[in-house]
Parts: sequence; structure tokens; C-alpha cells
Amino acid sequence: MSELSNDAKLNIVSGFLLDSPPGEINDVFNDVRVLVDDESLLENGVAGIFEEYNLEQFITVTPPGKKHQVILSKYGKVDETRYLDPRSSQTFYVDHIRQTTSDAEEVERNAETEPYRDALDQAAAKYIAEHYPNGVATVFDGNELVLQIVDNKYNPDNFWNGRWRSIWTTQIGSSEVKGLVRVNVHYYEDGNVQLTASKDLTVNIGSSSDPRAFATAAIKQIAKAEADFQHALSDKLADLSEGIFKGLRRALPITRNKINWDSIATYKIGSELSSK
Repeated sequence: MSELSNDAKLNIVSGFLLDSPPGEINDVFNDVRVLVDDESLLENGVAGIFEEYNLEQFITVTPPGKKHQVILSKYGKVDETRYLDPRSSQTFYVDHIRQTTSDAEEVERNAETEPYRDALDQAAAKYIAEHYPNGVATVFDGNELVLQIVDNKYNPDNFWNGRWRSIWTTQIGSSEVKGLVRVNVHYYEDGNVQLTASKDLTVNIGSSSDPRAFATAAIKQIAKAEADFQHALSDKLADLSEGIFKGLRRALPITRNKINWDSIATYKIGSELSSK
């Protein structure tokens, strides 16, 4: 890559890193370091790429002095380096490459929206605990209420990793909640296969001026919509396995004859290859 400009190199690096499968960005980065062989360029150029990846993939961090995790989100970005933890009402500095936090500062809550945000946060935490073994949910408030959910399952010993992401938005007083669910699974034993699925969803929760009633109704409908999506995805994968994928497998080569690989040299193609 020595003949490429620094901008061209970083553009290639960005493509690799942003396409990193769940839980594998550090592995990809280590491979990229070998390819680029320019520590100074990477040190000065990849922080923004890691930030973009972290926000897009709902990467979680632990706020300073806290035990819970918070999702890094564009909805929680305060400035170039600081992010919000709405649950503890503090902002903090984020090192996007190392995924560490520091320098916490208290912030004021929005008195008008906080009762709804807090009620939705508590209801979401209960939902996550019951349905997502490694899940994290964060609720942001501003012009709208935003619930983000992420759950990761990393199993490198068996050559697969996966991530669930969903985001739900609504206005206070609205009866409609809009969502986007995304799933990515990477399987890489003796190959490289990725499953990517997404779906836009809309649920109706009725209208309520009581924060807890609103939160209960919202989570009930969100849980149903996410469960329906998971069941539909499982059914689709089963159909693919028994239908299309099975049809792609060929019991015999197109010649209808099996190949004796121990005697490959006796075949015409084998002799042609061996003579070259």
C-alpha cells in the first residue's frame, strides 16, 4: 500500500473497520495495522472511524464510577469527545479506540421529559433482564424519546459472533412508536458467512399522560414486535435450510460420477495439470 496516498489508505482502513463483524473490530484493526504498516497514520486517523463504528453498532461502555452500562449513541453525544449517561445524569469523556470512559460531570435533568424517560428506562431494564441475557438498554430524551437496545453473543471458540440492535422512537403524548431492528451474525469456521437482517416496525400503544402507563404499554408492544420478528426470522432460516440451500447441494458432480481423488492423476484434466 506504499504507493497510495494517506487519504486513500485511511479510506481503505475505514471500509475494513466499519464492516467489522460483531466483536471482531480489534482483530480487523490488528490485520489492518500489518497491511498499512504506518503507526503514525493510524494513530492520528482511526479515532473518528472507531467512533463511527461505536455509534452505528450500539457499543456499550461503563460510565465513571458506575456499574451499569450505557450505549454510545448520537442521541447522547454532547460534544466532540463527551457523551451522556441519562440514567445517572452525567456526561463523560470517551476513548473510542479503547472503549474507556473518564472525567464525569453532572448535568441537569429535563424536568418535563424525565418522568417519561425514567419510566421507560425502568420498564426497558426489566424487559432486557427477562429476554436478553447480555442486553443493555438506554433511553434518551430530547425532542423525542429514544430507546436503544443491544445484545451481543460472542463465541469465538466455536467460530461465530452475533449482535442484536433495535431502536425505538416516539413523541411524548403520541400513540405510535417507530422502530428499526437489525441482526448480524458471523460464522467463520472453514469459511466466511454473514447473516444480516433488518426490519422497520411500527406499534400502537394508545395514548396516556401517565408516565408509567405509557412505559408499560410501550414495552408490551415493543416486546411483541421484537418477538414476532425473531420468530419470522427463525422460520425464514429454516425454510432456506430445507429449501434453497438444500437445492444448491449436489449429491454427485454434473457428470453423475464421483471423483477418486487418490487417482486424480489418471484423469485427463489431472494429467494436463500435472504436465504444466
